[in-house]
Amino acid sequence: MGEKRIGRQAAIRGIYIIVEGPTEEQFVNEVLRPYFIGMGIYDVRAILIQTSPGYKGGDMKFERYKNNIEHLLKAERDIVVTSLIDYFRLRTDFPKYAEAQSIVDKYKRVAFLEHAVREVIPDERFVPYIQLHEFEGLLFSADTGFKYLGNIPEKHMTELQQAIAGAPELINDGATTAPSKRLERLIPGNKKRQHGPIVAMEIGIPIILARCDRFRYWLETITGIMKAG
Repeated sequence: MGEKRIGRQAAIRGIYIIVEGPTEEQFVNEVLRPYFIGMGIYDVRAILIQTSPGYKGGDMKFERYKNNIEHLLKAERDIVVTSLIDYFRLRTDFPKYAEAQSIVDKYKRVAFLEHAVREVIPDERFVPYIQLHEFEGLLFSADTGFKYLGNIPEKHMTELQQAIAGAPELINDGATTAPSKRLERLIPGNKKRQHGPIVAMEIGIPIILARCDRFRYWLETITGIMKAG
């Protein structure tokens, strides 16, 4: 199935990022947008998944994901559309989900799923991205952000630092050990929407890019399309 091509007259001007919740929305607005602005890309928007008339966020069924993406691509010809959704608890209705489970290497598994999504939505302005395992894994790129929060018991900080020593994107996806679940348990009064973007801002995009290979490749892919456009 061939990709849809951009007409020569349609210079790419902006990036629209489909997100599944308010935490990711805030991360895009407060962390990714300044990063892209620093590269001369000024129109960067987080768009909560539209699940039904008047309701946004959550319930990431593939058909809804697909409809939202295609609506944006059709409505505006001069944008790149991408997504920031979690592999953790990804719905099984995503293309080739069952087939992907036989791939042992998690990096290759998620890349396989992204490729399957792009086969269904074959537009060169679309960059499917699935975060391994979830957005909160990026927060384990350094302990800077956790130290900024303060009031974290010493034994909890030790456990956080032990997790940071590994690859942030590979922190396992167990029901109680996924990144978001660890943060709920280890950070007193953890407020996902408030603390996540704060920790990310304190770490800084350069460190996150250095520690998270898939995340870095995603941003490089987007900026490559923008430059080519």
